[in-house]
Amino acid sequence: MRNPKQILLLGQILALLALSITPTHVHAQQIRIASINEDIPRLIVSQSIMSQIYQRLGHTMTIVNYPAKRSLLEVNNGSANGELARSSMIEASNPNLIRIPYAIGTVQLVAIHAKNTPQVTQLAQLKNQRIGVMRGLVATDKMTEQLPREMYNDLTALFKGLISDRVDAILFTRLGAEHYIRKFKLENKLVISDKALLEIPLYHYLHQRSKGIAQALKAEMLKMHSTGELQTLISTQEQRFMETNDQ
Repeated sequence: MRNPKQILLLGQILALLALSITPTHVHAQQIRIASINEDIPRLIVSQSIMSQIYQRLGHTMTIVNYPAKRSLLEVNNGSANGELARSSMIEASNPNLIRIPYAIGTVQLVAIHAKNTPQVTQLAQLKNQRIGVMRGLVATDKMTEQLPREMYNDLTALFKGLISDRVDAILFTRLGAEHYIRKFKLENKLVISDKALLEIPLYHYLHQRSKGIAQALKAEMLKMHSTGELQTLISTQEQRFMETNDQ
């Protein structure tokens, strides 16, 4: 008959064996991340970046698309785990969101206008012009709230407003504008201002209910940031997008 010490030792060994055969994916989750339902290059790049980071943690990221304004509402009320990529400007009106404090990209907001019209180098030049912006993009909304403007529900309508002369200029991201102009062969009609009106870092956000996942993401992205791996991932995905879509 075994003595108590032997029984205790056997119990400890069995517990260690049980831990060693526990599947590593036992805590894997399907993470629902909200994003804007537009073919915006920066968001395509951001999706690739965050998908790979979630995979490192053993999770799978699923994108749920919404109009820009509704996307934030869905995340703030907890219908999705998080928001793919936004500027810190959203935080005041979305108190339930946790920012993962490592930028996953930077957007350059630029003015796009008709060819043979003066270059726009500062926002003050747009004071007496009709400006087009996309509804739900917080940065351009705040930039133009004191200017005469037209709000558009999607990217196609935004550019159509400029081409049809309903507005004098539109504000959008440089990467997105370059992609749209190339895609629809508008180089002879539209130009992008050389100087960005504003540069804004983008962050990934999670709802407070996903605090545990947020802590794991912060720890993982801190390691990647410290080694330079995060910036390498961002640069690689940006380059891959440009090569794939610059046909």
